[in-house]
Amino acid sequence: MNRLTYLVALLAVLFGVVNALFAEDDGVRRPRPPPLTPAPRQAGPGGPTIEVDVGPKGSSTGTAFAITADGWWLTARHVAHGCDALWVQTAPRKGLRATEVHLHPNADLALLHTRSGRAPLHLASLDQGVPPRGESGFSMGYPQGRPGDVHARVIGQARLRSVGRYRINEPILAWAEVSRRPNDLPALGGLSGGPMLDDQGRVVGVLVASSKRRGRVMTTSQASIHQLLAQFPGVQGPVVQGAAGALARQIDAGSYPVLGTSLRRDLTVAKVLCQVGQRRRRP
Repeated sequence: MNRLTYLVALLAVLFGVVNALFAEDDGVRRPRPPPLTPAPRQAGPGGPTIEVDVGPKGSSTGTAFAITADGWWLTARHVAHGCDALWVQTAPRKGLRATEVHLHPNADLALLHTRSGRAPLHLASLDQGVPPRGESGFSMGYPQGRPGDVHARVIGQARLRSVGRYRINEPILAWAEVSRRPNDLPALGGLSGGPMLDDQGRVVGVLVASSKRRGRVMTTSQASIHQLLAQFPGVQGPVVQGAAGALARQIDAGSYPVLGTSLRRDLTVAKVLCQVGQRRRRP
């Protein structure tokens, strides 16, 4: 075999190999598929999902607020869940014992009843809709067990998945913290259960979680509040009937600490004491 014949034969073999490598049934060359990668975590309905771990229950403090003048209060479920005794504090070592505690089945909300009440806050109606992005909100209560307030702005809707002591998955509203009073307040633990008020003084949510690192606070949805109240017509009636005389007033970034002080003084916003594993005694 001379050199020319050898080269022709070699080229024929190479062409056959290449053709076999790239041949497809329809004669079109297709690129090799990219390596598989894990799918991104999908956002739940209404925004991303935030997960929190509800740890073991111990004696603790939180915040509650009056929604009727005859002793009905709202707070966070994780504040009230698992307590051997629950008190709404009225003065040092004095309080109103919660005679009824009703937990929302799938939201971080609890409804309390005491033998007497205080001037209630006005709940926003569902017709008012979800506060839009950038809307201001003001939360008052007892972070770290002492008086404190937060000004925040709406980021958007999300979902909160609680795991651990109980499991719930609920729609929430996420807020970016703007300021807090006092300025040296190290954390917001204890503000859970406090109201989030719009600039007209209406309750648009209940504070249930915060992220110190990201400067975020999370509140229950208005829908969850109304779902809980709908189970108790005897409570829902006074809430609606008392709306005209409730404590609704304009709030802004300069006045919210003054309003917080006033609401705590009138015990419309109060500290909640949860006792676990102790003899049931007055705080």
